[in-house]
Amino acid sequence: MNININIISGFLGAGKTTFLRKIIPNIEGKTVLIENEFGDVGVDADLIEDKLPIREIYAGCICCSLVQDFKKAIEELVLEYRPNHILIEPSGVGSLSDIIKVCNKISKNSDFSVKINHLITIVDASAFDDYLENFGGFYVDQIRNAHIIFLSYFDKISHNEIEKVITKIRINNQSAFIFKEDWYSYPGEEIIEILNTVKKLENDFEENAISMPANKIFSNCAVSNPRIFSVKDMEKIFTSLKDRTYGFVLRAKGMLKLDTNQFIYFDFTPHHYHWEYIEECKETKIAVIGSNLRKEKIFEIFHE
Repeated sequence: MNININIISGFLGAGKTTFLRKIIPNIEGKTVLIENEFGDVGVDADLIEDKLPIREIYAGCICCSLVQDFKKAIEELVLEYRPNHILIEPSGVGSLSDIIKVCNKISKNSDFSVKINHLITIVDASAFDDYLENFGGFYVDQIRNAHIIFLSYFDKISHNEIEKVITKIRINNQSAFIFKEDWYSYPGEEIIEILNTVKKLENDFEENAISMPANKIFSNCAVSNPRIFSVKDMEKIFTSLKDRTYGFVLRAKGMLKLDTNQFIYFDFTPHHYHWEYIEECKETKIAVIGSNLRKEKIFEIFHE
């Protein structure tokens, strides 16, 4: 029995979960998903509408502090469901090269034919230069080790700026297939066709590369049962999170309840943000990831 591992990586807020929501309904064969959240609460798994087995691993990265949990999750999913595909969405600050190493070890020691199929990285084109300058090591690792690169947030920058981003990506990865169109506008079945036609490349990364654990650079805080908000409050929240008074907030996301008794999902990065209504919400919660976060100030925003 052949089991394909497909890793969808990308820095914080690049669009990994949106990508998964497009492709999952169109994948042929039994599929399972491993969701890794750097923060103390899981959010993205709640957005996956399809009824497929999901393992959530949070409060760290599966490439370093949670390696054993990661191995256990794969082994349990394989034994319980006998899937054709394992989709893995790593933490946005995870090291793709380290995740590849773990998957290769699992493949060698497994009684099943488990192998890496696609190594996909989603790159936020609008934030590329900023993240490259501030978080080069983590950022470049995800680009350098990808087989396929999809660019997101085309609408935020000009065509010339997109071409410059592609040129810089090529400096770090000369062989990857770069999809140079706005995949957001593509239906899921067409994205699957693109993945199926891309020639599989061999993994090419430094086995002995020394990587720094993400928790040495990034921090997180979780907010449970936040207060009820109004629609007008949302813009104030996004403006507040940009203020370095709260630390360098790189990502904030979660489910909130409005004073209209409706629930929303919101997603914030320093470069773009949005919120949308959701039909169901198991619990209201917020995950914040950044650098030098001032947690007590962040709690004030959501609990005042």
